[in-house]
Parts: sequence; structure tokens; C-alpha cells
Amino acid sequence: MLSKDIKSYLDKNYDEMLKLLERLVNIDSGSACKEGIDRVASIMAQEYIKEGFQVEILEHENCGNAVIARKSGTGLKNGNSQSPQTGDSRNHGKVLMICHLDTAFPEGSAKANPFTIKGNIATGPGVVDMKACLVGCLYAFKALYALGVDHVPEVTVLMSGDEEAGSHAVQERIIEEGRKADWCIVTEGARENGAIVIERKGNCYFHVHASGRAAHAGIEPEKGRNAIEELALKIVKLRALNDFDKGSTVTIGTIKGGENRIVVAESAEMDIDLRYRTKEDGEMLIRRVRDILEQVEIDGVHTEYTFTRNRPPLVQVEGSAMLQGLVKEASQELGIPYLTAVTGGVSDGNFVADIGTPTIDGLGPVGGMMCSPEEYLCLDSMTERIARMGTVVGWLGCLADVGRS
Repeated sequence: MLSKDIKSYLDKNYDEMLKLLERLVNIDSGSACKEGIDRVASIMAQEYIKEGFQVEILEHENCGNAVIARKSGTGLKNGNSQSPQTGDSRNHGKVLMICHLDTAFPEGSAKANPFTIKGNIATGPGVVDMKACLVGCLYAFKALYALGVDHVPEVTVLMSGDEEAGSHAVQERIIEEGRKADWCIVTEGARENGAIVIERKGNCYFHVHASGRAAHAGIEPEKGRNAIEELALKIVKLRALNDFDKGSTVTIGTIKGGENRIVVAESAEMDIDLRYRTKEDGEMLIRRVRDILEQVEIDGVHTEYTFTRNRPPLVQVEGSAMLQGLVKEASQELGIPYLTAVTGGVSDGNFVADIGTPTIDGLGPVGGMMCSPEEYLCLDSMTERIARMGTVVGWLGCLADVGRS
């Protein structure tokens, strides 16, 4: 049984996996740490080259480099490698695996909080988001090739160097590779309860600046025009746009303004984060936020803003159900509870699902407290989750076309 064979291989190579994980975690690779990201990129590139991948380094001046590793399919050598879903033994499909090299931690975090193991828990900056996932994706392929699996599909592994900052440097390339792929697996970690991710919200944000008029708060405050108050009045209206049942949220993430307690604030600014489950909901929410920002609350205060689209929603498309079915079957073979989740966090898989490629997320190991100093990895989830990922990739090499060419 493929899943059991992969699991056995991973168990035998567990110590080797942990050594690579420790090496990666102990490198500062926060989105602003280009040198560290580039070191991680170089390590991963060399590891994939050892496995026969053709590797391309996408060099960037203002953010970490990205890595794209490709390998053609292994083809079929016998008639016994059938997909459990279809019984189809044709070699079919191109699979895009999405990872990222950066973390959300500032420089110095690796020295202050190095890789540590206590019982079943490993800690360290980016240990599950997503350095364990980088290791997992690599070892899923190591297992498939070491076992001589005869139906591994053509695969592209894309490792962004600025995912935590929005993947702006590689967004177009992600979409390009997504269009070429028949399937996409995002190797982000599973939720804390072990659930995979089948949908993610879309995300965009506004940066707002208000300009008023300064005046002495004690002598002639009536001559001032308070920029802070202008934003405060808008915030009350923005807060009313939250629809938690629908999944549409408006969050004021930062606000600052004024220079002195005794002076009417001449300037103020804030950042607004929007999340939504569908593109239609998102466009409606964006219009309503714009209307509020463009309405003058205090005569004499001028408001301007910049708007940035981060990622579209990750939604289910044609083929998603079949992909989830494979994950479910592999889970059953390995004794992993099959749980699914919809989350408000985003990933690079959002871009791929938006163009119609069936995408599944959260197939990495289990952990929690991501992006915090308490981030942790459950070590006992490593080999089982990586085995499931490898099994699904192996089976995808046998699936019949589901409407994608």
C-alpha cells in the first residue's frame, strides 16, 4: 500500500528530517531578512537538485529570492498503479506544490528562540509556518522517488520568498504556474485540530490619511479641524459593516495621529483590513468602505487613501471534490482523522484557486500559535501528514481528466 510504504520510509529518515528542520528554523528568514531567506532558498534549491529537479532561482532586490523546482512525471511501468477514486491507470496531470521560504519573525528571533524539542513539541520561529512544511514537501518526493513509484505526475514546487508580505514579487508567476497545473497542493500547516483547509477568505486593505488644521486646544480649539475625530467618526460606520455570520469583516488594525496633547490633531492615519468569503461579497464590501471614506464628517478635513488587493478568496471549483476525496481516502489508510476547515487567513493558494485550478491547503504537519513567539509543531504529526501528502501526489498521477487540459 503506497501510503504505508511512504510512512515507513519517512519513519526511517525521521532524524534526517529533523536535522534539516533545525537548520532551517535557526536561520532568520522573516520577510524583511533577505539574507536569511536567500540562505533558505539556496538550501532548498540544492536539496531539490539532489532529487533530480531542474531548479530556477527567482532573484529579487527588495525581498527574498524565490525558488521553482520542476521534475517530469515518472510514467507507468505496470498496470497495478491505479487511482483508488477512478481505477484509471493513465499517467495524467501536472501538480503545483506551493510553499514559502519566509516567516513573520524579525531578525534576531532565531538566536533568541532557537529550535527546541521538548517531548512531542518543537518550537522556534517559523517551525510550522512553514519550515516543517518545506521539509515535508521535499521528503514527500524523496519517498516517492526512493520507492520507485511509477506514476508520480509532472510536478512544480514553487517556494515564494515574500509570502508573509503578500507575495507581490511572485504573484504573476504563481498565477502563471497555476494555469499550467491540473492540481494544486498548498503545503501550509494543518489547523491546530488537524483540519486541512478547503476554503480561505479573500483579503484587501486600505491605508487612510486625514489632514485637518492645528489649533491650540485651550485658546482656540474651535479654529482647529481634528483629523483624529474625522477618522473616529468613520470608524463607527466602518464597524457597522461587520457581518460575522456572512464572514465579511472590517478591522481597524492601526491608528495614529496628532503630535501633542494640547494641539488639535492636524494629521491622522489608519489601516483597515477587509476579509470576505466570495469575490462578490468582497466587491460589495469594498464599495461600502469607499463610500464611508469619501464622505466628509468634519468640514475642513481632507481624507485620502490607498487601496491594495492582497489575495482573492480560495474557493472550491470543478475538481475540488475529487481532490478532497483523495485526501480523505489517504487519511483513512493512515488513520488520520479527516477534518476540514474554512479560515480567514490567506495563502498563495488563493491565487491559484481564483483561476479555476482545484486547490487544497493545509496538508502540512500540525501546529499552532503561528507567527507568535509560542509557535509550535507537533512532532508526531510529521511523518503521517507528509505520508498523506505524498500519497495524494502519487495518486494524482493516475487520475483521469476532470475538465482541465
